Amino acid sequence: MNTKYGRQKTEDRRQKIVVSIFLLLIAHCSLLIASYSYADDLKIGRMKVSIMPEYESPDVLVVYEGKFADKDAFPNQVTFTLPKGVTKLTDVCSLSPGGQHFCQLYNIIDKGGYNETSVKLPYADFFIDFKYSPFNIKSGRFIRDFEYNIKMIYPIDTLEVSIQEPLRSRDFGLSPEPMSKVNKKDLNYYNYTFKDIKGGQDVKFKIKYAKDDTMPSVDIKFSAMSKQDLIEKRKGIWLLVIGIVILIAFVVIRRFKKG
Repeated sequence: MNTKYGRQKTEDRRQKIVVSIFLLLIAHCSLLIASYSYADDLKIGRMKVSIMPEYESPDVLVVYEGKFADKDAFPNQVTFTLPKGVTKLTDVCSLSPGGQHFCQLYNIIDKGGYNETSVKLPYADFFIDFKYSPFNIKSGRFIRDFEYNIKMIYPIDTLEVSIQEPLRSRDFGLSPEPMSKVNKKDLNYYNYTFKDIKGGQDVKFKIKYAKDDTMPSVDIKFSAMSKQDLIEKRKGIWLLVIGIVILIAFVVIRRFKKG
């Protein structure tokens, strides 16, 4: 009798364990489905795309920066499209409300006609930049002619695009026609603003110009990052000088008191 009771009790425990595991699996799958559908429902409030041919190298520098509309949806896994041939990113960062940059790990997937990068952002603000080579410059005298396709995954309330004209270029042409033009530090920037971009929509730009050299528009030694390094070095020098002055003053005052 006790044996039968023990066997029944063991069988009941096994059934409870199986049912518990089954329920946990269902809950886990539900969470996964909810998270993916939630990511699909994301919308970008504002996004700026900067396209800068031959800015600091013979390549094209591209910068994505913006903010998703729903900050409460983060942390979340998001996806951005990249031009074909991009295999690495220079920066993939999320910005906290306090302005701190949190760089993230990423992976890049070949989708055939383009590439995709997937990254988990802790905050709604994002900053991504990379370089790619849409043209093969064999010599200085070369016509640069390429198309950049901003292939959107998420809908966007406001999309801003800025295209920089390389220094020393000629016959610079854009299609579609830019909406405005500004000059910053001897460089021309052509700007566009688009409203209510739908998810899956393509925004294409044709860029064409002539250039007689392969030199970049700016010297990378004097880029913003290098300037920041220079500022930090100067701060270090000033702190060292101040420390030496304080030490000398301390020694002089101590000798004066002894005397």
